[in-house]
Amino acid sequence: MKQAIQKALMEIANPKKGKEISAYMKNVLPFRGLQQPEIAKVFNQFKNEIKEMEDDQKYEVADFLMRQEYGEDKKIALMIAEKMKFDLQRIKLTEKWFIDGHIKEWATADTYCGRVLKSFVIDKENAKLMLDWAKHENLWMRRSSCVGFVTLARKKVCDMNLLYEICQENIIHQERFNQLGTGWLLREMSLVDLKGVIEFIKKNIKYFSSEGLRYAYEKMKKSDQNYLKELLRMKNIQTNNSEDEQEVQDEIQQKSNDQDEESEQDFKIKKSKRQSRTIKRKL
Repeated sequence: MKQAIQKALMEIANPKKGKEISAYMKNVLPFRGLQQPEIAKVFNQFKNEIKEMEDDQKYEVADFLMRQEYGEDKKIALMIAEKMKFDLQRIKLTEKWFIDGHIKEWATADTYCGRVLKSFVIDKENAKLMLDWAKHENLWMRRSSCVGFVTLARKKVCDMNLLYEICQENIIHQERFNQLGTGWLLREMSLVDLKGVIEFIKKNIKYFSSEGLRYAYEKMKKSDQNYLKELLRMKNIQTNNSEDEQEVQDEIQQKSNDQDEESEQDFKIKKSKRQSRTIKRKL
């Protein structure tokens, strides 16, 4: 089946469109040039066969396709994975998809969250694993630890304290997709705990990028948005002033070092002249 799925994708591939999609995705990975309806059509060719498989067999096919270079192969992999039940052991197997570089951009990572992770983390015991992901060195695992809860947060089915911990671990990173993933989750959390989200942002305003903050306050009323924007503006002013002050201090220190060097050079010259006069007197 693995090769049959790839063959079906190849038969309707559009290389020109593939280059356009790849360029849009910053050429992180190549694409065959297929739109989602075309990908779904290929999946449907094998749907009944996939349905008859055991979960271990489904995972084998999904794992093979996820490890291919094309974005469309990865999408089919995740459509198959969506038909499986993921327990803790199996979800940890998927960590290799991130660590080995098979999930390395936002589109595949977010599709993984929507088709696989959200069904896993709805269980509060399972959800605790996401705190480990939030602390991981892999950017896309950290982002997924937030995005996996996006459609659940507003439904009041999550441990909000855990979500704040996950956001805390994520927001300290300045990578754009970490900032956006955190902001996205906070946006949904604000619908059920507005006060808590505002307090979280106040506490961590020094870490927020302007883009990350825009995501976080997007669904708040205008007055709250303006309040948070002003907090960020003041933070930026303080940061710039601190940087200017540091530049002044560095300049003063450099001048002091230059003066010390000049003084040392003057001392050496004067010492040399004194030694020369002493030698002449002796002669």
